[in-house]
Amino acid sequence: MSSETLSVDLETARHYIETHLDKRQVNKIQHSFPSPRFWTETAVPVEEIITDRQHLQTVGRSSPVNLYVGAPFCIQTAPAKCGYCLFPVEVFTGNKDLERYYDYLRREVALYGDAFADQSLGAVYFGGGTANLYKADKYYQLMDLVRSLFPDTGPEVDITLEGIPQLFTREKIQAIKESGMNRISMGVQQINERLNSLSGRKQTTKHVTQTLEWAREFGMPCNVDLIFGWPQQTVATMVEDLETVISWGVYDITHYELNVGGPTDFALNRYHELPSTLSNLEMYRVARDLLVSHGYEQITAYNWRKPGDPHSRPYEEGVSRRLDTMNTVGLGYAAITFFGDAGLPNGRSWSYIQWRNVQEYKAAIDNGRFPVEAGFRHEIEDFQLSMVWRNLFGLELDRHAYQEAFGVDVYEQFEGVWKALEEWEFVRVTADKIRLVGDGPFYTPLIQTLLAEKRYETLRQRVVHKRTADLEIMET
Repeated sequence: MSSETLSVDLETARHYIETHLDKRQVNKIQHSFPSPRFWTETAVPVEEIITDRQHLQTVGRSSPVNLYVGAPFCIQTAPAKCGYCLFPVEVFTGNKDLERYYDYLRREVALYGDAFADQSLGAVYFGGGTANLYKADKYYQLMDLVRSLFPDTGPEVDITLEGIPQLFTREKIQAIKESGMNRISMGVQQINERLNSLSGRKQTTKHVTQTLEWAREFGMPCNVDLIFGWPQQTVATMVEDLETVISWGVYDITHYELNVGGPTDFALNRYHELPSTLSNLEMYRVARDLLVSHGYEQITAYNWRKPGDPHSRPYEEGVSRRLDTMNTVGLGYAAITFFGDAGLPNGRSWSYIQWRNVQEYKAAIDNGRFPVEAGFRHEIEDFQLSMVWRNLFGLELDRHAYQEAFGVDVYEQFEGVWKALEEWEFVRVTADKIRLVGDGPFYTPLIQTLLAEKRYETLRQRVVHKRTADLEIMET
């Protein structure tokens, strides 16, 4: 692989950084590279992907499968969904919606048959939507689905359920624990009730503290998600929230910058109330210093962990420490799959998303088809960028592992970018690793986009050429 294929020269990299430092960022860990706007292939060969995965297992190159299971519903709010939410959700009219959806999820799992036979399970994440909308008995059934694909779900497998504070109950947490799930991720967003209400949510501080108490009662690790850069938020209100969460003895905190975009209420109606990007940078710095002073360690761009939790699990959300392979399977509504390996032929790596319309999702399954809406076939450059992006989210790149996986030094491949980032003291480069330092973790989305700029230029040109060709065909 020629290093020129993805290289950005030093002057271009310098200019990009200087002109984007004050621009609002969008985190990219959910979809990796490239942006979903390039996911336009509708004939995604899921059967071929399954065969490739099985082949890698046969030749000893398989990696554990990370499983994501999506739920399509959230409780209704005013506005119609949480003001910051960019994710697709469906209108929830009651438990009957979840019962019907679960039946389709069960049928989707059946489509895979024994596709994952002899493959190991790395982690499971039940997300959404709102995964703790389910009633208590459903958690056992959800885990039955997982075990039907992967019978060996031993204690070493991280199995996380995401939810919102006001929907947890003692009965649910007991069922979550007994079903075999072993971690809760609680989307709190703001402790400050006035600020939280701007999103349309009606949770209270008591909802949060009660959930933490129940989690401790059943020995469940419980992460708390907080967002900074919220409408009307100040450094002072952010610090007050963080200090409150720290005082509750929470060992795992996710603290990330608000994503703003699309037809969300915050983007349409509260944009003028948002702190600037440079104000958000100040929030990041203050939060970082505060958390470090209380003994927390930064383990990703957004995740902080304090050692000493008797129930802690070594979980790092969304991070792949390997550079030669990615192996995530998405089940359910709007779920995303990533699959690729350095040992596969070029063009056999894929990213794809399942239907973001629940009726289309159901129709596909009714017709015996995998419910895939659209995808993107990765060439080797795309796969490399995906692995660079994901590892940088975990704060560092192993140069030796990258060389072994792809036969090229990642520093040489992106030399102009790394040099410009070194000048800004966003990265530290050694013979072994490239590590984000200083304000580098805050600017992770900027760094990821800069690294991909040359490849995005190629992809954009392809889109233009395809549209031109399509128009010429229509005119003839």
